[in-house]
Formats: sequence, structure tokens, C-alpha cells
Amino acid sequence: MAIATNDRTAEFRSIVNETKRRQNTKPGAQRLLNDAQRRDANGEGRPKRSEFARKAAEVGRGISGTMAKLEKLAQLAKKKTLFDDRPVEINELTFIIKQDLSALNEEIRGLQALSKRLHPKPDQEGENNKNILLLLQGKLGDVSANFKDVLEIRTKNIQASRSRTEAFVSSVGQHAHASLQQSASPLYGTPARGTPSPAADLISLNPMGDQQLQLQMMEEGQNTYIQQRGQAIEAIESTINELGSIFGQLAAMVSEQSEMIERIDANTEDVVDNVEGAQKELLKYWSRVSGNRWLLAKMFGVLMIFFLLWSSRIMSSMANKTYTLNTGHQIPAIGLGTWQSEPGKVKEAVLYALKAGYRLIDAAYCYGNEDEVGAGLKEAFAQGILKSRADVFVVSKVWATYTTRCELGLDKSLQSLGLDYVDLYLVHWPLLMNPAGNDDRFPKLGNGERDIIWGFNHVDCWKQMERLVASGKTRAIGVCNYSKPYLEQLLPYATIIPAVNQIENHPALPQQEIVDLCKAKGIHIMAYSPLGSTGGPLFKAEPVIKIAQKHGVKPAAVLLSYHYPRKSTVLAKSTNPERIKENLTSLIELDQEDISLLDEYSNNLVKEGKVQRYVYPPFGVKFGFPDKP
Repeated sequence: MAIATNDRTAEFRSIVNETKRRQNTKPGAQRLLNDAQRRDANGEGRPKRSEFARKAAEVGRGISGTMAKLEKLAQLAKKKTLFDDRPVEINELTFIIKQDLSALNEEIRGLQALSKRLHPKPDQEGENNKNILLLLQGKLGDVSANFKDVLEIRTKNIQASRSRTEAFVSSVGQHAHASLQQSASPLYGTPARGTPSPAADLISLNPMGDQQLQLQMMEEGQNTYIQQRGQAIEAIESTINELGSIFGQLAAMVSEQSEMIERIDANTEDVVDNVEGAQKELLKYWSRVSGNRWLLAKMFGVLMIFFLLWSSRIMSSMANKTYTLNTGHQIPAIGLGTWQSEPGKVKEAVLYALKAGYRLIDAAYCYGNEDEVGAGLKEAFAQGILKSRADVFVVSKVWATYTTRCELGLDKSLQSLGLDYVDLYLVHWPLLMNPAGNDDRFPKLGNGERDIIWGFNHVDCWKQMERLVASGKTRAIGVCNYSKPYLEQLLPYATIIPAVNQIENHPALPQQEIVDLCKAKGIHIMAYSPLGSTGGPLFKAEPVIKIAQKHGVKPAAVLLSYHYPRKSTVLAKSTNPERIKENLTSLIELDQEDISLLDEYSNNLVKEGKVQRYVYPPFGVKFGFPDKP
């Protein structure tokens, strides 16, 4: 019995051409979003919202867009007809959706981190953000679950199609030749032909050969198709595994959010219970003591003692605060200055300061009172205020008449101080006065001007200072009154970087360009004249008065405390015992609002060219300060 055969060559070739066209199409050629959707995704034309709300809206739009792509993929994946299948488009959509899910998952993680950063403590907005996160996680979980279901349906369809294809190919292989031989069609007959004449057909029809070629092409196409389907199944299985991982992460995130909400609820209930209980107990206690004046007086006394102890603890923490120099040595945050101190009172001032808790004494050969400083130190050792030499940080300076004889200047200071070494030795000013002049400290010319040796290179003085460290007569070396230009001249030639730069520093003279350079080079700032001048404009400056009233202290306390957030050592000068103690005990910790007020005050003075320098000796030398050109 003959079997009728339909010629579907044209249909098959059309399918092959369509497949090639899809494979050659770039993934970006398809427009998955129209212009309106893209504008929505970019958030154009919308009012500005909080960063969290804006990002959450973007995630929501991303989830909606992914859902639309998933619906299209579901329609394509459910088709079972062999010739209506669109594998290229399905693979493209599968890849895009998988990338979208991963990106959305990361964006939700970023939203979680943003919410925690913006709301570290529980509040209403933070709770609202958590609810939004839970909603987004739930929607993303639903999309992922639907995606997984679609991929499973697609896998089943591919497997069923593969089975049908294999059965078809097997059937064709067994019956193709027999069917063709039994055909009664005249097309497959082989009529007798004579010798062709020159006008005969040039091509003889060979139906059997053409049919075999057609079968061979069909078999090759089917084999290629089966191979592509197998690769698609493997890709889908890999995607399902990745989705399983994403499901696990989402489940962990949701669990974490749920646990956090439960803990917050529990903590809130505990706080409410504790507050209500404390309120009841306080009311009971107040009802018992309200009529007992003696008990109220005792309570007030206890509060006063607590306040005094708290104040002394703050004072102690400030007095004991230290900074680390680039040498590794520790330098106290506050010290006693001795410049222009009243003669005959320096010894007692040093002794009282050490009793009060000071552990840094600033001296200099130029001050002419190092012998009194030494006497105060000696008495402090004798009374046991200082247990060892390491208990006090002593600073001295080489004066301008000794900048070519630094070691001799240091020896003179050590002899007056009664010490074997100083903790810090500074170059007082970067200049040289006539060492053989008419005065050991302030030599003058006949016309009354300072006897300055012009052409002196301060770098030569620093080379001598570096040798003093090796001698053991000083633990560290530094400079004093060095501007930015002078530091920039010195540093390229310095084997030892200065440990300290002692400068006039206060809100009316911030000298920020010097401070910033020193910080960059590891040079510690030591501030002298922190009050400007007693009773001067700084005591009446609006931000200083405002901060003093806020903390209940005097303006001097604000000006001294100004240097703590700047991490600078401050020198407070006085010979009055009460003032010495007050300078230490009245120190406060400035908050960010206070610091901003003082910085704004300083910046305005700098912009207006109204900074105030209170210490500038009449040497006739330009030291490179911007306010003293």
C-alpha cells in the first residue's frame, strides 16, 4: 500500500531563514520599554522625594517591568507547536529577566543598608521604610516564583518536543526508502530515454536523488534543533538553580526583618512598662518626701557632691589628655605658659600649677625666668608632687642670639632649670641677632633698631638642632613662629621633621594654612596666647559669649577649650593661683554646633582681612605670615 507524502520543503526553509534572522539580531535591538515607560523608569517629571523613597520607587518600577517581561515569556513558553516555537526570543527574555532579578535583589539590599544608616534608632519613618522593604521583598519573591514556574513549564515542553522529534526521526529513517519505492506517482517513474539531441534538456530530473537530499537536510536540521533544545534545557536548569539561591537570600532577608520587628516591638513594650513603673515609684517617693524638708536638703547635698565629683572627673580627664608626637613621645594637651610672667612669682606659679594637675611647663631663655621655673620644679620634686622626671614635660627655646650656638643656648637653659635634659627644644624665631652685640638677649644698633644679622639661613640653625637630639640633651626638637613659607623652606633639608610648631592661635587668628600644613607633615601645633589679650575683643565676640552662656562658663574657658577639637596643645599663662586652677577646671567639651560657630567667626575674619595678631616683635623682619606681608 502506498503512503501519500506531502512536500514541506518550502515551509522548512522558511523556518530555517527565520531562525537565522533571529540569531543575527542583536539583543539590544528589541525595545522592551516604550518612551513613556522609560520616562517613568528614569523618574522624569516627578517631584523630588527622599533618597529612600526615590530608590524604593525605582525598585518598584523595576519589579513591574520585570513582571511585564515575565508575562510575555510565559505566553511564549507555553506554546507546544514545533513550528510556532521562538527559542531565540525566549532565551533573550530568560537572560534579561534573570539579570533583572539579580539587580533588584541587590537594590533591595542597598535599600536595607540605606534605611539602617538613615535611621540607626527606631522611629516612625524607619518603621515605614521597613514595611516598604517587606512589601518589595514579597513582590520580588512572587516574581521569582512565577519565573521559576514558567521555566519549569518551558522545560517540560522542550522535553516533550524532543521526544516527539526523536520518534519522528526514527520513523522516517525506517520507512523513507520503502515508501518512496512503492509510490505510483509518475514523478518517480524512470522512462526510457534515447541519446539526447543537442536541443534536448540539459538537466535530467532525478526525483530519487532530490528526495534523499531533502531527507538528509531534514535530518541535519532536526539534529541541530535537538542539540539547541538540549543546550536551552541546561541553561534553564542553571537559571532555576540560581533562582533557588535568590529565594534563599530573600527568605533570609525577610526572616531577619521579621525578627528585628519582633525585637523592636518587645523592646518598646519593655520600655513602656519600665517608664510606667518608674513613674509610679517616683510619685510614691515624692509623696513620702514632699513634707520632709530635711530629706530634701540631704538630696540637694548629694546632688551637689555628685556635680563636684563629675566636674573634677572632667577636669582630670582634660588635664591628663595627651597627644603623640612624631617622635613617639607623649605631650600634654594643656600647659602653663611663663612668658611675661611677673618676676618673683614664677616659682610659686609653677609649683601651684603642678599641684593643680598641670604636667607641661613652657619656658624659654628669652623670658629671663628659667631660674624661677627651675626652682618651682625642684620644690615640686621635694614635696613629692612629681615622683620622677618623666612626670613633667618641660619646653625651652633657643633665642635669636644663639641660633649659631644652639648647644650653648641649651646648656644655659638646662643650668637654669636644674635639669639634665628638656623634653622639647624649639627654635624661638627664624632669625639671627648679633651674638656679639651690646645685649645677650636684645642687642640694638646705635639708632635703636634691633641688631639683626641679615642673610642668615635658618636651615643652618636646624642642622645644629638635629645634632642636639643625638646628644641626649633634648628628647625632641621643633620650631616656633614658623609660617608656611618658612616651613616649606626648611622641610626639604630636614633630616628630622620638627615635632612641634608653637604659634599664636585663637579664633581671631586661626592660621589654618599653617595648621593644615603641619598636620599633613605630622607636626603638632602648640598654641600660645589663646586668649588674645586679657579683656580684648575675643572676650566680647558674639559666638564666644553665646557658647559661654550655653555651657555656664566664662569666655576664657571657651577660648581655651577651642583647641581640644583641633587636637592642639594650649598654653594658659597666669601667676594667680585661682586663675591657674580655673583655667584647668573650667575646660569644656565643645559640641559640633559650638565648633561651627567659632569656625564661621574665624572664616569671616579671614575673608574680611580682619584677623588679629597680638604677638609680633618689632624686628623689622618679614616672617611670611599672610596678615603681616
